[in-house]
Amino acid sequence: MNFEDILGAPPTKRSSPFFLGFYSPDGIRYALEKYGLYDELRKRGYDNFKTVINTRDPYKQRIAIYYDKKDNQHLLGELIVKRKHITVYPPFPSRIYGRNFEVIAVEWLCMQHPKGKFTPEKPRLPGQKYPGLGLGDMVMEILVIMTGRLRLAGLLNVPEHFHNAQMYSPQFKYIDPLYEAKRMALERDLLSRYPLATVSWAIELKCVTENTKPFEWFVAEQIIPLNRDLQDYFSGKEYRKYVEKAAQQYHYELNRELFESKRDQMDRLITC
Repeated sequence: MNFEDILGAPPTKRSSPFFLGFYSPDGIRYALEKYGLYDELRKRGYDNFKTVINTRDPYKQRIAIYYDKKDNQHLLGELIVKRKHITVYPPFPSRIYGRNFEVIAVEWLCMQHPKGKFTPEKPRLPGQKYPGLGLGDMVMEILVIMTGRLRLAGLLNVPEHFHNAQMYSPQFKYIDPLYEAKRMALERDLLSRYPLATVSWAIELKCVTENTKPFEWFVAEQIIPLNRDLQDYFSGKEYRKYVEKAAQQYHYELNRELFESKRDQMDRLITC
């Protein structure tokens, strides 16, 4: 039985307290249990879950999972999403040019392991207070299923850090192919030589150059497309050719001397 079977067909759209206007809080708790999310958390040493579902704001919905106590030290996961309309303007002729699509937008997602320890194999990444739980794929699968059941066009995300964008890249694509090209060029030039954590910290500490100039991480929208026309856009030759050509125009270098000089700063960021 999967998450879709557990939730069943969405009811007629209603106002709060239904999550995203459709799903009851009790139904979501039940589905998370049956889908196996709580079992995965138990395997990691947690129990006595307290799941908070806040639907008071019709434009921004929140799910938070705690263990034992409802405070930040016992927070395992937090998700903030909203329904959003986006308009797509490809930089080349396309039948989706100027079209409006309704999506679920992930405003915030945190899955953390308060009892876990960082290791040399899995070091702290920018933005992390605790290690991750390794449940990102499961959470994204649940969100994609819910997006499909609501008959929306896709699942939208705005990666805050390079490592987020890179880890999401097997499923998500940048709507603007220029940013997908930059991500691919960063992967080509840096991940072939350095670990993901090193590259992400180097970008965070402004130790990476783009075409010999200081590089600032970009904030842009990625999406898992569910709408057929959006799927065709990302799989089409125009998008792929644009990405490939643009990626050839961007070259990235990690300034190792500068990065080494900022290790103390990195250590302060890591331990704060």
